[in-house]
Amino acid sequence: MKVRNMKNLPLLLADTAERVGRIEKAVIGDDYKIQYLVVISNTDEPCLVFNDDFVIGEDAVLIYDQASMKSYAHGEELSIYDKKIGDLVFDKQGKELGAVSDFIIKRDKKKVWGVEVSSGVIKDMLGGRSEIPLTQLSWASQLTAVVGQEGSELDEF
Repeated sequence: MKVRNMKNLPLLLADTAERVGRIEKAVIGDDYKIQYLVVISNTDEPCLVFNDDFVIGEDAVLIYDQASMKSYAHGEELSIYDKKIGDLVFDKQGKELGAVSDFIIKRDKKKVWGVEVSSGVIKDMLGGRSEIPLTQLSWASQLTAVVGQEGSELDEF
Protein backbone atom coordinates (compact mmCIF):
# COMPACT_ATOMS: atom_id res chain seq x y z
CA MET A 1 0.00 0.00 0.00
CA LYS A 2 1.29 3.45 -0.86
CA VAL A 3 1.39 6.05 1.90
CA ARG A 4 -0.68 8.53 -0.17
CA ASN A 5 -3.45 5.91 -0.42
CA MET A 6 -3.78 5.82 3.36
CA LYS A 7 -5.09 9.39 3.44
CA ASN A 8 -8.87 9.43 3.96
CA LEU A 9 -9.11 5.70 4.74
CA PRO A 10 -11.81 5.19 7.37
CA LEU A 11 -10.79 4.35 10.93
CA LEU A 12 -13.09 1.61 12.23
CA LEU A 13 -13.65 -0.10 15.56
CA ALA A 14 -12.82 -3.72 14.80
CA ASP A 15 -15.61 -5.30 16.87
CA THR A 16 -18.50 -3.21 15.56
CA ALA A 17 -17.17 -1.76 12.27
CA GLU A 18 -18.29 1.64 13.56
CA ARG A 19 -16.52 4.47 11.75
CA VAL A 20 -14.76 6.65 14.34
CA GLY A 21 -12.66 8.81 12.03
CA ARG A 22 -10.52 9.02 8.93
CA ILE A 23 -6.78 8.87 8.38
CA GLU A 24 -5.12 12.21 7.73
CA LYS A 25 -1.52 10.97 7.39
CA ALA A 26 1.04 8.42 8.48
CA VAL A 27 4.09 9.61 10.39
CA ILE A 28 7.13 7.49 9.54
CA GLY A 29 10.20 7.43 11.75
CA ASP A 30 13.87 7.32 10.77
CA ASP A 31 13.68 3.52 11.11
CA TYR A 32 11.13 3.51 8.24
CA LYS A 33 8.35 2.22 10.50
CA ILE A 34 5.01 3.95 10.94
CA GLN A 35 5.27 5.63 14.35
CA TYR A 36 1.64 6.76 14.47
CA LEU A 37 -1.30 7.85 12.36
CA VAL A 38 -2.82 11.30 12.50
CA VAL A 39 -6.60 10.84 12.48
CA ILE A 40 -9.52 13.23 12.17
CA SER A 41 -12.23 11.92 14.49
CA ASN A 42 -15.95 12.06 13.75
CA THR A 43 -16.09 15.22 15.87
CA ASP A 44 -13.39 16.83 13.64
CA GLU A 45 -10.83 16.64 16.45
CA PRO A 46 -7.31 15.65 15.44
CA CYS A 47 -6.13 12.49 17.21
CA LEU A 48 -3.22 10.15 16.92
CA VAL A 49 -3.12 6.39 17.08
CA PHE A 50 0.21 4.75 17.89
CA ASN A 51 1.70 1.88 15.89
CA ASP A 52 0.74 -0.89 18.33
CA ASP A 53 -2.91 0.18 18.42
CA PHE A 54 -4.00 -0.24 14.78
CA VAL A 55 -4.15 -2.76 11.94
CA ILE A 56 -3.96 -1.65 8.31
CA GLY A 57 -6.48 -3.34 6.03
CA GLU A 58 -6.96 -2.88 2.29
CA ASP A 59 -9.89 -0.49 2.64
CA ALA A 60 -9.77 0.67 6.27
CA VAL A 61 -7.62 0.96 9.36
CA LEU A 62 -8.89 -0.95 12.41
CA ILE A 63 -8.54 -0.23 16.10
CA TYR A 64 -9.77 -2.44 18.93
CA ASP A 65 -10.42 0.26 21.51
CA GLN A 66 -11.55 3.83 20.94
CA ALA A 67 -9.37 4.85 23.91
CA SER A 68 -6.35 4.27 21.66
CA MET A 69 -7.24 7.54 19.92
CA LYS A 70 -5.11 10.04 21.83
CA SER A 71 -5.54 13.81 21.86
CA TYR A 72 -3.42 15.63 19.32
CA ALA A 73 -3.15 19.38 18.93
CA HIS A 74 -1.43 19.91 15.55
CA GLY A 75 2.02 19.04 16.81
CA GLU A 76 5.06 18.95 14.65
CA GLU A 77 5.88 15.65 12.98
CA LEU A 78 9.38 14.66 12.06
CA SER A 79 8.48 12.18 9.35
CA ILE A 80 11.16 10.74 7.07
CA TYR A 81 8.39 10.64 4.43
CA ASP A 82 8.31 14.43 4.14
CA LYS A 83 12.11 14.55 3.93
CA LYS A 84 12.50 11.93 1.18
CA ILE A 85 9.65 12.70 -1.23
CA GLY A 86 11.23 14.36 -4.24
CA ASP A 87 14.71 12.93 -3.66
CA LEU A 88 16.45 11.99 -6.89
CA VAL A 89 17.26 8.32 -7.51
CA PHE A 90 20.26 7.26 -9.62
CA ASP A 91 21.58 3.90 -10.81
CA LYS A 92 25.18 2.81 -10.12
CA GLN A 93 26.37 4.39 -13.37
CA GLY A 94 24.98 7.79 -12.36
CA LYS A 95 21.94 7.77 -14.66
CA GLU A 96 18.97 9.55 -13.10
CA LEU A 97 16.01 7.17 -12.75
CA GLY A 98 13.57 9.74 -11.41
CA ALA A 99 12.34 11.16 -8.13
CA VAL A 100 10.85 9.44 -5.09
CA SER A 101 7.09 10.00 -5.41
CA ASP A 102 5.83 7.80 -2.56
CA PHE A 103 6.70 5.15 -0.02
CA ILE A 104 5.28 1.63 -0.27
CA ILE A 105 4.17 0.18 3.07
CA LYS A 106 4.16 -3.50 3.93
CA ARG A 107 0.81 -3.46 5.74
CA ASP A 108 1.35 -6.40 8.08
CA LYS A 109 4.66 -5.01 9.40
CA LYS A 110 3.64 -1.31 9.27
CA LYS A 111 7.00 -0.66 7.69
CA VAL A 112 8.24 0.86 4.45
CA TRP A 113 9.03 -1.88 1.92
CA GLY A 114 10.19 0.34 -0.91
CA VAL A 115 9.80 3.56 -2.82
CA GLU A 116 7.83 4.52 -5.89
CA VAL A 117 9.91 6.44 -8.43
CA SER A 118 8.42 8.86 -10.96
CA SER A 119 10.38 9.37 -14.19
CA GLY A 120 8.23 12.18 -15.55
CA VAL A 121 4.67 12.48 -16.83
CA ILE A 122 5.17 10.92 -20.27
CA LYS A 123 7.36 8.02 -19.07
CA ASP A 124 4.98 7.38 -16.15
CA MET A 125 1.98 7.27 -18.50
CA LEU A 126 3.70 4.97 -21.00
CA GLY A 127 5.51 2.60 -18.67
CA GLY A 128 4.12 3.28 -15.22
CA ARG A 129 6.07 4.30 -12.16
CA SER A 130 8.78 1.95 -10.96
CA GLU A 131 8.95 0.46 -7.48
CA ILE A 132 12.32 -0.13 -5.84
CA PRO A 133 12.76 -2.17 -2.64
CA LEU A 134 14.27 -0.14 0.18
CA THR A 135 16.95 -2.80 0.63
CA GLN A 136 18.32 -1.89 -2.83
CA LEU A 137 18.60 1.83 -2.05
CA SER A 138 21.44 3.65 -0.44
CA TRP A 139 20.81 7.27 0.50
CA ALA A 140 23.96 8.83 -0.95
CA SER A 141 23.14 12.27 0.46
CA GLN A 142 20.25 14.09 2.04
CA LEU A 143 18.68 14.58 -1.39
CA THR A 144 19.76 11.57 -3.46
CA ALA A 145 19.67 7.78 -3.43
CA VAL A 146 21.55 5.17 -5.46
CA VAL A 147 19.98 1.87 -6.57
CA GLY A 148 21.84 -1.39 -6.32
CA GLN A 149 24.21 -0.53 -3.53
CA GLU A 150 25.16 -3.43 -1.27
CA GLY A 151 25.11 -3.31 2.49
CA SER A 152 21.90 -1.46 3.21
CA GLU A 153 21.58 -0.75 6.91
CA LEU A 154 17.91 -1.78 6.87
CA ASP A 155 16.85 -5.13 8.23
CA GLU A 156 15.07 -7.78 6.23
CA PHE A 157 11.45 -7.21 5.29
